[in-house]
Amino acid sequence: MVKMQFIGAALTLLLLTGCENEPATTQVAHLPATLVEHSKTFDKGVIKVTDSVYVAIGFGLANSIMIEGENGLIIVDTMESKEEATQVLMAFREISNKPVKAIIYTHNHADHVFGAAAFAENQHVKVYAHESTQYYINRVVNTLRPIITTRSMRMFGSHLNEHELVNAGIGPFLGVGSHSILNSLTPTDTFTDEMSINIEGIDIQLVHAPGETEDQLFVWLPQQKVLLPGDNIYKAFPNLYTIRGTYYRDVTKWISSLDKMRKLAPEFVVPSHTRPIIGRENAQQVLTAYRDAIQYVHDQTVRYMNKGLTVEQVVAKIHLPKHLAEHPYLQEFYGTVEWSVKSIFSGYMGWFDGNSTTLRPLTSLKLNQHMAELAGSEQALFDKLQQAVKKEELQWSLMLADMLMQTKFERKAELLKAHSLTKLAEQESNPNARHYYFTQAKELEDKSFTPAIFPKPQPEFLAQLPIENIFRSMPASLIAEDTLAVELTVEFYLTDLQQTYAIQIRHGVAEVQNYSLGTPDVKITTTAQVWKEIAAKTRNPLSAVISGDLSISTGKLKLVEFLSYFDLPDYSQ
Repeated sequence: MVKMQFIGAALTLLLLTGCENEPATTQVAHLPATLVEHSKTFDKGVIKVTDSVYVAIGFGLANSIMIEGENGLIIVDTMESKEEATQVLMAFREISNKPVKAIIYTHNHADHVFGAAAFAENQHVKVYAHESTQYYINRVVNTLRPIITTRSMRMFGSHLNEHELVNAGIGPFLGVGSHSILNSLTPTDTFTDEMSINIEGIDIQLVHAPGETEDQLFVWLPQQKVLLPGDNIYKAFPNLYTIRGTYYRDVTKWISSLDKMRKLAPEFVVPSHTRPIIGRENAQQVLTAYRDAIQYVHDQTVRYMNKGLTVEQVVAKIHLPKHLAEHPYLQEFYGTVEWSVKSIFSGYMGWFDGNSTTLRPLTSLKLNQHMAELAGSEQALFDKLQQAVKKEELQWSLMLADMLMQTKFERKAELLKAHSLTKLAEQESNPNARHYYFTQAKELEDKSFTPAIFPKPQPEFLAQLPIENIFRSMPASLIAEDTLAVELTVEFYLTDLQQTYAIQIRHGVAEVQNYSLGTPDVKITTTAQVWKEIAAKTRNPLSAVISGDLSISTGKLKLVEFLSYFDLPDYSQ
């Protein structure tokens, strides 16, 4: 990768200078002072918040919180992998050797649940969560996993060096690599709206508080006046929309959840990202400013939307008022006002911005041809790109480069785009945007580079995932153009579940049902676990047949044909 970056930089320099003998030089990425200062938020260590409440910061993307009870420990949020969780547990063990008696998930995100097994230490522990949390955890195997993973790795800067990745905005880094071990535990105790419990002498209230996720909850310790808000507040402008991609986050629910927290008048607020907020007055002020910022962006977006403005026009109108824009908890180190406006607009109105021009726009190829004509020729358009790069008109250069992607200048345009992306990244203090710029620049320089990281699923992790999810995710991977003339039915009988599933390929569509679809062309008998491992590509189908874990009673030769019709992601790499 270093070699390819050097070659990419050298070629870009030649394109800009026209001199074949001038040496290329590598540069250290610029470090924005505000982002460097923000890194102090993640100084690694365990902080004692108040009696019996401790928080581990800086061990991974999220925090993990320990509550010490009479004869055992309660862990709130469990890091993103076994490796990070083990480090945190070792740090907690310097404070207490009491066994972990309970785990609480504030929500389903990977950095809060996938280290759970490490904290359990092979013992049975109760796991508390909202009733929908396991559903969202199970969605880790779904139709969008490949693209969400790719975009997440770009956003979190998983392939960047220490000069490029200063911090991740809400944590120092995302501690997930190709060899990470992910293993959540299935919740044992769930609730709908609220739950009051006492664990090891500690009174605890769990309250459903949708915001960054639909299943979000907050933890309230009434005796200590401690609030654990999960991801509904942290020291950065909230991710009302995340550029890795997500369904619409209802910001009105987020505001309501923060109002519930304000009514409690906490003396200590311990977010699952960034540092604790100490003092009732300070906590109230931060919670109020946070909810006001969200409401301001929401209300003003709707106001201008109702005036008929397009999304770009609305974005140009909305800026936080000074008292919010300068607030230390509302700096754009994670979400941004601009991205939030766009999400709220599309959340209410969908993709159409109201301008008739955008109803049936020109294809990018046709538009780019017209732009080349306006410039005089493709060569003239490329000359404009070179000029824009030299003048460091960076956003304009990205747009010009895109216009040249389907021309004879494609490779040169890609390298100049990579150059401009790197320059933009060096100037960017929002980590999500910074990382995305840097990573896509690397992708353009080295076509063999892919940002996706799929940790190899462990058998115990796959065991927790519903087999239904595996089957339901398959149709979106069908290579439709190869199956327009195909009719093929495969039936699975899962002996451990005594359940039948059938997949019928029918002229470019794959239908999945949990019952027979008539006489199958291929009939397979196996267990849910074996098929999960085959689908995740952690087990070879042939080895399963040889071992007797999978048998084919009908259509043995057609199984290979069937599998060839699916563009299934490889989760084993």
